[in-house]
Parts: sequence; structure tokens; C-alpha cells
Amino acid sequence: MEYSGSSTKEQSFVLMMNKTFLAIHIMFFFLFTSIGVDLMAGVNMISICFYFLGFNIAKCKKINIYLYLVAVEVLIHMVLAVFSVGMECNFQLFLIDVMYYFFVLDYVIKRKKKKGYSAIILSCIYSITIILLYTFEDMVNPIYKLDPMVIRCLSIAIVSIVLFSIIITMLVLSNFLASTEGAMEKKAQFDALTDLPNRFYMMAQLKNLFETNSQGGYYLAMIDIDDFKKINDTYGHNVGDDALKILSRTIVEKARGTELKYCRWGGEEFLLLGKCVNGEVPKDYLDEIRIAVNDKTIWTSLGSGKMTVTIGAGKYKVGQDYKEWISFADKQLYVGKCTGKNKVVC
Repeated sequence: MEYSGSSTKEQSFVLMMNKTFLAIHIMFFFLFTSIGVDLMAGVNMISICFYFLGFNIAKCKKINIYLYLVAVEVLIHMVLAVFSVGMECNFQLFLIDVMYYFFVLDYVIKRKKKKGYSAIILSCIYSITIILLYTFEDMVNPIYKLDPMVIRCLSIAIVSIVLFSIIITMLVLSNFLASTEGAMEKKAQFDALTDLPNRFYMMAQLKNLFETNSQGGYYLAMIDIDDFKKINDTYGHNVGDDALKILSRTIVEKARGTELKYCRWGGEEFLLLGKCVNGEVPKDYLDEIRIAVNDKTIWTSLGSGKMTVTIGAGKYKVGQDYKEWISFADKQLYVGKCTGKNKVVC
């Protein structure tokens, strides 16, 4: 079980777990003190000190060490509690409760790493312990004799805490899964280099337009950096990446305050989806984007430079599907490339 490379989110999960266990042991300390079970009151003082120390261990990202220590602490604590007040108080149920934490933590922290069996092994040890406690229950005489009413109240309280803790654990896991799913969805629909949506995002937007029959009155525009291969070959791929970022930022700036949707379609090509103006492609607006890119400066090892883009656009025509529509915009782009570049064709 190796967790030393855990992320901030994973570390915060462990810190939350540490706070929960600390709160439970503080409660146990006052509980055992009030009913006169001095042995367990002392044990809980040690546990409280351990969980205060646990914050530092977790913050130092020694999470693998922390989790093993927690497993041992819980096992010893609950076995001693059973021997102190007997099985009827249900302290052994906390071992079942902690099994949930083992499996949740195993997923949260190790989801990107090689599959391990730590949670299974620890849960098996806990399960065997519980079975042995129930098997030899009649042979265990509690060190402290408690009033039957105290035992009953204590039993109900323990069962309530265990169930509540399991519910909280499942809620935390559900929230974690939801946030992880959201992050994965964003990663799947956004380009890592430019931070723009990718073609999968745009395809979803186009499909939605066609499904709702709302594509009329829209246009598509394909933007391509002129002589991009030459930029890469002359100045290197880092400068090529800078060129892509400059174009991306320019598109975002010019789209601000509009309903324009955009994406990095692939390579040096970007696709825009916008509403027509007076039934036509807004050529002046697209030309503003082209000019804005021309005004940007690219810094290279050989000095500063400029870049140009060509834009091909077309409004939706009745009878087209979205693939034909994209293909038409791409053909318009090709026309621009073949007739001098650095222009808008629509």
C-alpha cells in the first residue's frame, strides 16, 4: 500500500477521515470517563494523541504509514473495548465500519495506480477478529460490570454511530465520484494545450442543434494557421505551440460577450459555430479575428515574428447534415489557402 504520491484531493480525504476518528475518540473518552471505565478512558487519551499526530503525518504525505497505524489502532482499541465492557455494547461493530474506510480509501487514493490488496487483507483480519470474538463470547468476562440500562443505551449509541459513519462515508465517496466524473468529462472535451473545447465538444453541440432542428441561421467557420509546418520546422514545436495558444486566446477574446462556440478541431485548425447576421455569415466579424491574430507577436529564438490565418466559412444550407456542413467550411478554407492565404472566404 503505497500512497506517498497522493494528490491534494486525496490528502484532504485522509485529513477528513482523521478528524472523524479524532472526534469519535474524544466522545469515547468522555463516555468511558462518565461510566467509570478508566482503562478505556486512558486508551482513548492515547488514541486522541495519535490522531492529533495523524494530522502531521497526513500533511507530510506519509499516508501509507498513517493508514497502517490507523488499522492497528482501531483493531487494538475495539478489542480492548470488548474485553472491558463485553460484546453486548457492540464496540466490535466499529471494525465493520472501518472496513468501509479501507475500501473507500483504496479507491480514492489508488484509483490511478496498480491494483493492490491492502483493503482486502486488512478487512479479512478484521473479519476474522469479529468471528473469533463472537465464537468465544461466552468465554470473555468483561473487566467492568455495567448496569444493564447503561449497556442497552451504550449499545444503541454505538449502533447509531456506526450506521451514521457508514452513511457519511458513502456520501463522501459519492461526492468524490461525482467530482472525478466531472473532471474526466472536462478532460475528455477540452484540449490540454489551448484549454479550448475539442472536437468532441463541438460535435455534441452540432448534434444538439440538429436534434432540436435549430441549425437554421447558423454558420460554421474553419480557421487554419498559415504555413504552420514552416513555423514548426523553422522555430521548433514550442514556438508552434505558442502560435496555437495565441490563436486560441484571440478567439476567446473576440468571442467574449457573444454566443459564439469554438473548439480546437485538430492540429492547427479551429472551428467556430455562430449565428448569422441578417441571414448571412458575418464576414466583417471573422475578418476582425483574422486581423487580431495578425497583430499578435510571436517571440522566437531568432526574434519576434507575426503569423496569419485563413478562414473558410459557410452558413447552414437546407438538406445538409453536420458532416457536410463542416466539409463545406473546410472547402472554403481550402479555397482561401489556394488564393493567397490570410483571408476570409465565405
